[in-house]
This record gives sequence, structure tokens and C-alpha cells, in this order.
Amino acid sequence: MRGEDDLSLNAPGAGLESMLRQEEQSHNIWVRLVAKVTRNPLATPTTLLGLEGERIVGAALEPLRASGWKVLHGVPLPSGSDIDHVVIGPPGVFTINTKHHPDATVRVGDRMVSVNRNSFPYLANAEFEASRTTGLLEEWCGFEVPVHPVIAVVGARKISHGGASSVLVVAGEQIASNLPSAPTRLAPRHVDMVFRVARHRQVWSRIGSRHRKAQ
Repeated sequence: MRGEDDLSLNAPGAGLESMLRQEEQSHNIWVRLVAKVTRNPLATPTTLLGLEGERIVGAALEPLRASGWKVLHGVPLPSGSDIDHVVIGPPGVFTINTKHHPDATVRVGDRMVSVNRNSFPYLANAEFEASRTTGLLEEWCGFEVPVHPVIAVVGARKISHGGASSVLVVAGEQIASNLPSAPTRLAPRHVDMVFRVARHRQVWSRIGSRHRKAQ
């Protein structure tokens, strides 16, 4: 596998870092030079906040590796978006979407997540992402692969739950203590097999469409 195709080499926030580079290249060389000298980033505050959140969750996931878990960051999708983190362990696969909401009050309902009383469709998006991932990995692996949607909220002052959503919504800083509590669904050899498939960039380029397993 070529290095650029191996997603296990991605650092947390890899997708947003790529977006940042594209944003910088959209400016002429003089604007980029001034930004570098003045240390004034050209990226939007929203992008920088998101990148910080993904790095925090990425660091929080690192302890899981010592127990044999596999962790991927910035898994690219054909739409141009990405899955912030994909974690593979005995309970199955976790597709993790990081949301950075400093000092916010977050409430999780049946269908929506409210952040300081503003509602966002985080739950439906996470479920859709997990559903497509299930179909993709099961077709490539040839066995059942349970996929759990997760929203990792970074920096929130409070997270409360008032619904019965299938999406796990947790504080991103403590995520490594939440994932292992799920029941075991995959044998160690299946964890390794799913990881061998999931680390290939080309696998994810076919998500949402029928494809033939590479030989």
C-alpha cells in the first residue's frame, strides 16, 4: 500500500488540515506571506475551532491502542467530507463525529441535539454515516460488522440526555472510558481484519455504491 493510501498514517484533524491548506492556496502569495509574518491564520474561526476539537478527541483516543484497539482519523468520503475518527475494537466499529462547543449547554433529544437552545441534526447525520459504513465494511469483510454512531462533544459545560437515540453522545475528553463499556461483538482476528480493510483510502471512495472487493 502506498503511504498516501494508508489512512492509519493520518493525524487527528487530517481532513480539516487539508481544507486549511486549500483555503490558504486560494489567497495570493503576498496575502499568505503577510499572514505568516503576522501569525494571523487565514482560516475561518469555525475551521480552527473544529481542528482543535478533533485534535483533543484524537489525543483522548490514544490510550485505547494499548488494549489492541485500532484508531483512524480523517477518513475521506467521496462527497469531500470525512469521518473525523473511526475506532475499531471488540464492540465493533465506532464512527465518531467531533463537535467543539466551548462552555455550551448541550441537550440530547430523540431527534435533535440542542446547543444553547439552538437545534442541530447531529443525530440523523451520525446515524446515516454509521449505516453507510456498516454496508461498506460488511461487503468488503464478508461478515457482520456492527457500527456504532458517536458524537464527541468537546468543551461543553454540561451534556444532558432527554431522549432515546441510538447515537452515543459523550464528552470528547472522556471518550476512551465510554467506548470499551459496550458489549463485545468482534473477535480479535475480526478486529484486525476490519482494520486492514478500513485503513485503505480506496475502500472509502466506494462508500454508498456497489463495488467489487479488490484482490
